[in-house]
Amino acid sequence: MSYVLAVCLALCWGTAFLATKNIVDVLPPYWGTFFRVLAGLIFFVVLYGAQRKDLRCPVKELWRPWTIGLLLILFPFAAISWGQRFVAPTIGGIFNGTVPLWSFIAGAILLKGVDRFTWRRAIGVLIGLGGLLIIMWPSLQIGSDPNVLYGCLAFLLMAWSYSLGNVLTKKIMVDNNSVAPEANTFHQYLFSAVVLLVISLVLEPVPSAASFTPKVVISIASAGVFSSAVAFLLMVALIRRWGATRMASVTYFTPVVAMISDMIAFGRFPGSNEIIGLLFIFISLFLIQKPVSPLQENK
Repeated sequence: MSYVLAVCLALCWGTAFLATKNIVDVLPPYWGTFFRVLAGLIFFVVLYGAQRKDLRCPVKELWRPWTIGLLLILFPFAAISWGQRFVAPTIGGIFNGTVPLWSFIAGAILLKGVDRFTWRRAIGVLIGLGGLLIIMWPSLQIGSDPNVLYGCLAFLLMAWSYSLGNVLTKKIMVDNNSVAPEANTFHQYLFSAVVLLVISLVLEPVPSAASFTPKVVISIASAGVFSSAVAFLLMVALIRRWGATRMASVTYFTPVVAMISDMIAFGRFPGSNEIIGLLFIFISLFLIQKPVSPLQENK
């Protein structure tokens, strides 16, 4: 059963970039992000309402879900929507696959302990950065479309935000039980939806009703419900069964799912630089996440 959950989670995460591409081809990026978050919020309101969960959160503790919501929902979702306008879903999936790399770096700096740097892990980080450079290299050439580079940088910011959010979740949420998990999730989505609505109203024109074609509505539901809300529940279920470290291995399959969905939807095959860069990233993740003995840690 655990492997079924893992496959479903990889499919949810990996198809998010295709769904987002369909959304931002029609809607402005911030409005597209708002409707994605709104879909997730509605899902949790219905789910927790049916379960009669207490969603209240002490005012003095609101900063906890708001901080995590900023780092794991609002900022990365907006970066995906903004960047997906200029690059293929495959690129988004590959950058999402680097989240464990950046999480390790953030954890080594902020948490110390088991995630401290070793020579092997340092080499792994350098290899991972080299893989990203290979992927971005065509966009760095003179005469290339600068928007492609901007899209890659947006996905890099997405990965940084996810990684920092993952690390801070442990510091300000996991190690503190002052807010119930359901209330935490609800207020993350509520905060993100309200802020995104304000940003969208200020910066972008309100999309017309004609923009919400069946394809766009299905994509919003897919990105907001399956790739976000349902994926969150699957992730929690896997953490309970496997632990957080093993669950993170599902992230490795996100780029593969994104590539396959890209090929099916648009007939686009990944370039050689994307495949080579992805292999470098996989090697990097293997080096930094392989357990080391206490004796090796001290070297």
